[in-house]
Amino acid sequence: MTEPRRHTSTAAATLPAAIPSLQEAANTRRHQAFALCPLAALLHVMLVSGVLVAAAQPQTAWAQAGGAAQTASNHRSYSIPAGALSSALARFGADAGITLAVDAELVQGKSSLGLNGRYSIQQGLQALLQGTGLAAVPQANGSYALRQLPAPTQAGTATPGTLPEVVIMAVPSRPGDLQPVHVGRQVARGGSLGMLGNVDIMETPFNQTSYTAELIENQQAKTIGDVVQNDPSVRLSSPASGYYQFLQIRGYQLIGSDISINGLYGMAPTFSETPVEFVERVEVLKGPNALLNGISPNGAVGGSVNMQTKRAGDDPLNRLTLGLDSDSLWKGHIDLARRFADGQWGLRFNGSYTDGETYIDEQKKQGHNFSLALDYRGDRARLALDVMRMDQKSKNGAPFFANMTGLDDVLSPPDGSTNIQPGANAHHETQTVIFSGEVDLARNLTAYAKLGYREYDYDGVLAHTVYNMTPDGSGSLTGYMWRQEEQTTVAETGVNANFVTGPISHTLAASVSHTDWETRSAFNSASLTTNIYNPSQSLAYSAAPGAPLSGSDKTLRSLALADTLRFADDRLLLTLGVRRQSVKVDTLGATGALTSSYNKHAWTPMVGVVFKPHDGLSIYGNYIEGLTQGATVGASYLNAGEVLAPYKTEQLEVGVKFELGHFTNTLSAFQIKKPSTLVDYSTFPTPSLLLNGEQRNRGVEWSIFGEVAQGVRVLGGATYIQGRLTRTQDGLQDGNDAPGVTPFAVNLGGEWDLPAIPGLTASARLIHTSSQYLNDGNTLKVPDWQRVDIGARYAARIAGKPVVLRAGIDNLFDKTYWVGGSSIATVGAPRTFRLSAMVDF
Repeated sequence: MTEPRRHTSTAAATLPAAIPSLQEAANTRRHQAFALCPLAALLHVMLVSGVLVAAAQPQTAWAQAGGAAQTASNHRSYSIPAGALSSALARFGADAGITLAVDAELVQGKSSLGLNGRYSIQQGLQALLQGTGLAAVPQANGSYALRQLPAPTQAGTATPGTLPEVVIMAVPSRPGDLQPVHVGRQVARGGSLGMLGNVDIMETPFNQTSYTAELIENQQAKTIGDVVQNDPSVRLSSPASGYYQFLQIRGYQLIGSDISINGLYGMAPTFSETPVEFVERVEVLKGPNALLNGISPNGAVGGSVNMQTKRAGDDPLNRLTLGLDSDSLWKGHIDLARRFADGQWGLRFNGSYTDGETYIDEQKKQGHNFSLALDYRGDRARLALDVMRMDQKSKNGAPFFANMTGLDDVLSPPDGSTNIQPGANAHHETQTVIFSGEVDLARNLTAYAKLGYREYDYDGVLAHTVYNMTPDGSGSLTGYMWRQEEQTTVAETGVNANFVTGPISHTLAASVSHTDWETRSAFNSASLTTNIYNPSQSLAYSAAPGAPLSGSDKTLRSLALADTLRFADDRLLLTLGVRRQSVKVDTLGATGALTSSYNKHAWTPMVGVVFKPHDGLSIYGNYIEGLTQGATVGASYLNAGEVLAPYKTEQLEVGVKFELGHFTNTLSAFQIKKPSTLVDYSTFPTPSLLLNGEQRNRGVEWSIFGEVAQGVRVLGGATYIQGRLTRTQDGLQDGNDAPGVTPFAVNLGGEWDLPAIPGLTASARLIHTSSQYLNDGNTLKVPDWQRVDIGARYAARIAGKPVVLRAGIDNLFDKTYWVGGSSIATVGAPRTFRLSAMVDF
């Protein structure tokens, strides 16, 4: 029997013994209803959840979670903020998997300093109750009941027949301890909010989804792009087998170098697709987030993507995965983990090798990636070191972008396997080292630091865009023989503190960060006439590019402070914060000489509110800003050389999150205004460049995940965005649809554990993208498209070893379609197959 996650109330009586039997009978009826009709089952789940909550309301506060109660010696990590004692106990019971009977009168008006670390159940309860005069007493049925301690014991003098005071010997948490996984294990119950730490979804004033390593394995995802295709607020705007990782979140672009690793920007590859073998979580946060994470290297404002790396678990791991993709791209991946010295030290290794042909005609890819994660769990300190190397080669071809400016209509897309440039090669190398650590200065005061270093090298053909196209598909193909070298150093340090002032609990966070990013490049270009339906020969470059000398030196510094205040027994949360961000950029010419310099700063505030009228329901809102480096005005303008202030993108968002049993929904409405530059001709005869343009995206998002019935899981949702150009040059495009913004998008996936064949799971996913414009004038529109993906997996024991066999087909019906962006489009991938076998040995 799977129990609801938790029920809470405020009355003093105990819950009648009839409730568990009522729940068991309700679950039995729910499973029978699903066998007849999935929709009826979903409605029944909603009804039963309402009955149980209503039954619990006039009774005792309960904190429950599925699974058997842990023994007192079984430690696990907790991250429970300071606040009302009733909320802290409810959260602990849910995370620990215990039933905790609480007399509401005993906890009325009492506060807890929270819990951060690794504890047994008994230790955790004692820490939460310290100083309250209360104790949790184990019951014969495995549950716990709250009792008032006699006065002498409260004073520290034990008397016969009373519970003795226990000194807490806590085992702290590892760095970046993650939120627990949600039922179904496809997503987590929360994720990282940058300087605010890891936060439960019901206490987050944003729309966020954190995808788990188990989902990555089950969907046989290879890159970040594969993972975020589960999210209705995200759209890919780059080829699936190209050199880029271009995403759009809420209609605004995010490129590969704006993806963060363990909360640090600049650690991921710049041009190439980012692999996910070493990733435990992929966290997608929608909306601007300058206060939370600082400015990203390229100023992405629609949202952020963060990767949390894997750590060694408590159990040893030896895992081998072999896979095959269309047409003959095979892959091997090994994942090994151990803990040593009574679990204090952990080591995890992930290595993979890929080789073979892709779905692009005659294109081949070869690559090897490895990561090594070392972590330490001490009494007061937690440390971690991640070392990663990603080496990827692409040979004999590439997909392409089409710029159809000047045409009256969008052309029909060519076959998805079209190789626009046979003979094109590229080589990416990324080497990353990240150190992180935290130290408990006091029970409720923790200092942390992160230090990251990355080297990135690219050598090969970059950019494959066809311009000046004609209705028959002919055009000029322009490519670049490109060399680029990058070095990035990132440092961040800060403190987190929990404390109480009267009836208000605080979680205070302060952060200082520094980023140095050096980029050097050199290139030669070449062009030829080709046709997208019948590509011609490869481009011929006159010579290899010289030493990479041109580029930029970018320095980002910031100081941030935020406080989350908790009121009314944690029913109301208010987060206030501000960050001062400075941006300094020196631009270098082809000889390496300084050509321009940029040095500006900006303040970016945030206000976030969460109201929880009862458990399972959160109403939230936020005002937050994004930040993008301003332009340096060029020589052709009257204000040449002027350095424009960083562009501040503003978001207003409101939403509601509600849980129906194990099924979680987020419904949100948002508005994002992003400024841009315009030319001012009033200074005739020489115009000026001003920061006076604007794009406004308004939207509604519905995100869902969880288990709707026994063995049936859903993931995805739908998004509607109205992207408008609101302040354009001379008002000529005011009111037009913003190019590249998808008005309506659906990503809806499901899994079904077939009851007739234990271990067999079937899956399917629908992706729908509505038509969208490619240009400001709204004369070129990419048609809508939809894609169906299916899959299956079978888990069994073979020769005593756990084995999982997986198969998947993307684009089942082999649809040919354009993937739209701003001014350019690329062709979607054709039907592709994925097979893999995973064994733990």
